[in-house]
Amino acid sequence: MPVVTFLPAGVSVEADPGTSLLDAARQANVPIRNDCGGQGICTRCQVEVKRGEVAGRGSGGGLAEGRFLACRTLVAESDLEVYLPEETREVETEVTLRRTDPFPADYPPPGAMVETVELDLPAPNLDDNVSDSERLVRRLRKWRDAEYHIPLGVLKDLPVRLRDAQWRADVTVSVEPWGSRILRVGRPARKKPYMVAVDIGTTAIKAQLLAPEAGWVASCYNSQVMFGPDVISRIIHCQRDEEHGCPALKQLVVQDIERLIAALLDAQGVEREDVWALVVSGNTTMIHLFLGLYPVWIRREPYVGCAYLLAPVRPEDVGVNINPAGRVFCLPAVSSYVGADITAGVLATGLGDRKRPSALIDLGTNGEIAIGCEEFLVCCSASAGPAFEGGGSASGTRARPGAVESVWSEGTLRWRTVGDEPPVGICGTGYIDLLATLVRERIMDKTGRFVAGAPGVVQRDDEFLYVLAPAEQAAGGRDIILTQADVENLVRAKGAIYAAGSVLLESLGMDWGDLETIMLAGGFGDRLNKDNAVTIGLLPDVPRERIAFVGNTSLQGAVMVAQDAANYWKARDIAGKMTYFELSTHPDFMDRFVSACFLPHTDTEKFPSVSAAQE
Repeated sequence: MPVVTFLPAGVSVEADPGTSLLDAARQANVPIRNDCGGQGICTRCQVEVKRGEVAGRGSGGGLAEGRFLACRTLVAESDLEVYLPEETREVETEVTLRRTDPFPADYPPPGAMVETVELDLPAPNLDDNVSDSERLVRRLRKWRDAEYHIPLGVLKDLPVRLRDAQWRADVTVSVEPWGSRILRVGRPARKKPYMVAVDIGTTAIKAQLLAPEAGWVASCYNSQVMFGPDVISRIIHCQRDEEHGCPALKQLVVQDIERLIAALLDAQGVEREDVWALVVSGNTTMIHLFLGLYPVWIRREPYVGCAYLLAPVRPEDVGVNINPAGRVFCLPAVSSYVGADITAGVLATGLGDRKRPSALIDLGTNGEIAIGCEEFLVCCSASAGPAFEGGGSASGTRARPGAVESVWSEGTLRWRTVGDEPPVGICGTGYIDLLATLVRERIMDKTGRFVAGAPGVVQRDDEFLYVLAPAEQAAGGRDIILTQADVENLVRAKGAIYAAGSVLLESLGMDWGDLETIMLAGGFGDRLNKDNAVTIGLLPDVPRERIAFVGNTSLQGAVMVAQDAANYWKARDIAGKMTYFELSTHPDFMDRFVSACFLPHTDTEKFPSVSAAQE
């Protein structure tokens, strides 16, 4: 069997003849960028074959001499050496740790999803000879009145453990949809049950340890990106490879979560057996893949997922290595494209408890929007795609060292990168700044077309594009550019988000100006320039103080559920209360979308501050 060696990593793997170089790289766990999920469209997966013969050369059009598309180039009979250029290499998924505010020394608080209580039980006698299980439940109900379930594994050891503890025992209990589950009975150990909250994002995964005095959050890129940057490309992979596709994606996300847990426990000096619960949030597709649920019908009309309201499961059922008697809780979703991350966001921001209507906008690949107050909650998904996460653009990249994160004009365009490293590409905030600055400087017109002859605009292959940083300044030795196709993708993405919010508001007889606050969730954080986002029409032209950054509300919501079981019930109530609008069949969405595909909008009266600045 031929051996394929990927350079410069030097990683080798055996591959059957006829295997694409992209699939061989996946088998070797060598991440290659492929924004189209390996369909031969994005041309991101360019490689150079240094030694050996290949079949089905996927050179395509417009590729440099000696370069081929990994998704369309096949292993033949000989061994191969394949070089990955800098711009082809996907971001490594190393774990990053950051400090956060520590929890109190007596954490977790009463009422958490998992608690340990010390109980004194009366020993049995001839006058009180009920069963050991009934004796335990009777005492537990004095502590907290609830329905209790004792699993068979606990029952088997219960008589020995109660007598070994001389009827003074620690009992670890978890909250379940139907009542409470007894996880462990044993001698008093004076140990608190620890938990981990997880946000499975399409691009990145974050986890936080909930333990006494713990103050760590761990994050890494989602390794599933090797199968495409968005949920659709990953669903397509599951559909193409019905036997291995879904299990492979499940394994990747579980491995990522395992690495995050390991980093958190190592930083805090905590053992795996001390972690009794995992509380997981994320969009509907990510939760499906984490649980190994087949997600294909999420992208097929009428867009139905397998399950949105999920019961707790055992750690071994999903493959996470925490205390085997512990529980894994997944927050509820609303629909196929409004997931648990939005439910968690509504919980974390208190959107459903407010007196006046506000909006929560997640600027991720799905572009989910929720609007409401204590009287109502409505939501939708804008299907913005990965444009604002660097996906599908000629020089797009995620927010990593070297990513252009801000752009401004000082007579000429200036830029700054993450970490002040040489530029490797442009991330989401950089694209927003770049579009806004090009419009202000009249290098681009309101339709998103480059102005021929304007500074920085060049023509290549009968297409105009803008060169932000020339090759000699860039880390990869290639120009950092903005193409006309990039602009069209970005304008469509921002137009989808604005139009989706407009449709929701119009259905309520409201306008953007009626909202008390517009909360922005997701990875942009306070790096997003509000004025620039308004200039391109991504956000409405409202007083800027009404626009608030609320951070990773998906993780915040998962933490809130873990530390207070009342929030578990509240999250389920939120998901059931939200009214979902399916925009693909909404009669007004397409008109609103077309109107919003302009910089900032075809109706300039909606953006008075932008119009005044451009006069």
